[in-house]
Amino acid sequence: MTDAIAWRPRNGWLAGAAVGAALVALAFAVAPRACTGGLELYAIAGLVALLALAVLPFVFGIGRTIARRIGWSLGFVVLGVATWLAGLALANVRFICGLGYL
Repeated sequence: MTDAIAWRPRNGWLAGAAVGAALVALAFAVAPRACTGGLELYAIAGLVALLALAVLPFVFGIGRTIARRIGWSLGFVVLGVATWLAGLALANVRFICGLGYL
């Protein structure tokens, strides 16, 4: 196995971590403007991040067989959803707007 092939799965993990970190950082950026379009931006970015996480195992060759790559893909998507929701909670993003008492 050459060095370039051996580093591909590690780069896939690093790319997945970068996508998750960017998603949490975006949650903190849009939290103050959640009721004026920030929540929609965060939702669209979350969906794009989930799509990116779903294709990472296929692009970076994580897992040797197609079945394992599909399993890794599902695992990355589950972790992406958890990161997405954790970003909402940690940044205290408001998603109920227009009810004067919140």
